[in-house]
Amino acid sequence: MRTKTVDVLVAGGGTAGVIAGIAAARNGAETIIVDKQRCLGGQFTAGMQGAWVGFSDKKNLIVRGIAWELRNIFKERNAIVEVDPNTDVCFLYDTEIAKVILDEVTSKEPKLTSYLDTAIVDVITEGDTVVGLVVLSQSELMEIRAKVVIDCTGDALVSYKAGAPYELREKKDIQPMTLMGRMCGIDMDRVKQYYDEHPPVLDTHVPPAWHDFKTFPGFMHFGLADELKDVELPPEKEYLRNWLGIFTSTPNPGEVTINCSGAIEAHSIEGFESRAAQENFSQKTLYDVAEAFKKYVPGFENSYLSAIAALLGVRESRRIIGDYKVTLEDFQAAREFEDSIGRGAMPAGAHTPDGVTMYVYDLEPGDSMTIPYRCMLPKGKDGILVAGRCVSYEAPVANCIRCMPQCMVMGQAAGTAAAIAVQKGTTVRNVDMKLLQGTLKQQDVIL
Repeated sequence: MRTKTVDVLVAGGGTAGVIAGIAAARNGAETIIVDKQRCLGGQFTAGMQGAWVGFSDKKNLIVRGIAWELRNIFKERNAIVEVDPNTDVCFLYDTEIAKVILDEVTSKEPKLTSYLDTAIVDVITEGDTVVGLVVLSQSELMEIRAKVVIDCTGDALVSYKAGAPYELREKKDIQPMTLMGRMCGIDMDRVKQYYDEHPPVLDTHVPPAWHDFKTFPGFMHFGLADELKDVELPPEKEYLRNWLGIFTSTPNPGEVTINCSGAIEAHSIEGFESRAAQENFSQKTLYDVAEAFKKYVPGFENSYLSAIAALLGVRESRRIIGDYKVTLEDFQAAREFEDSIGRGAMPAGAHTPDGVTMYVYDLEPGDSMTIPYRCMLPKGKDGILVAGRCVSYEAPVANCIRCMPQCMVMGQAAGTAAAIAVQKGTTVRNVDMKLLQGTLKQQDVIL
């Protein structure tokens, strides 16, 4: 087996992981990102998310740093749609160009290496300290040892394999998954005219979490209840009347992204038959929703499903039990933590387990919650940081902390903290918080 030693090893090159890798390398650490996909970015790219949600508190921009740097590159390439960054609920961006941009940005970092199409086989520990990973690329195994490992797997895979405590809600309570899709060949002028003349009655104009945002770039429609109200459907498609099916325009003409509920009452960490069932059910619902748009929404007559995401969108799985667990009370109080590493303001809450809608807890415009560094530290484990949707928080906080800008914020903090720990010869748990926060501020992060 080949062996390698680096300063920082990032497990998962998704939305949090790619930023963690960039941050660690820029702060002087020899860094490797390991990811099982063929490209970096996770939901940002292979997952075809398309809506970059979470930059605003409805009044002010609350996320900058590397995430904002990427936004500026998209802007230069006309690959993003926005109205007012201070009040936009989201930015709509081109997910294919995103793949190229992330490759270009990471390639410019001399201390950063990315291993793609590479799976995590095992975690190497010494007592309660994580010291590396065993990874598999095609048929070749490699043991990579590191001074700090950052778990950005989304499912807290490294933390779990290292024996760190975690929480996982029962299937009946967990948020549904989503398989994103893209449709082309749409006459958007006809679509807009139709909804101007037939505004939704049964469905609200926007998802419940987005009601109070002042600006939305492009075009979006929520739900199918109005379109299917007087339609006779076969029994196996009756679920579509209440199913969450959102379509949004993209930076490209005649194109929309579909975000609809997929697998429900399922754990994404299950494999084999269970995972295949989740993928197949999610793909079926995406196809059903796309066909409904084509058949019942004027302007979609000549449309077609042009792409299906390569990565199932998982909203919730394992969450570590960290040195601190962010609570719903913290969110509602817009808590200012002393160890803040960034901010979130999207309404807390979650998509309902039945795949129909979502419930939310909102903040007043201009208010936001800080994200404490301690929620990224798995309780009882050293040598490891966690960034992304699997950090330590109460389930109802999910929508505030799992959005892509917040995952990027956590990634930048984790990568920076890891590099500082290596440089100072200390642990990530004992990193000087003032030094970390000062370094992040120098990197244009909003604390």
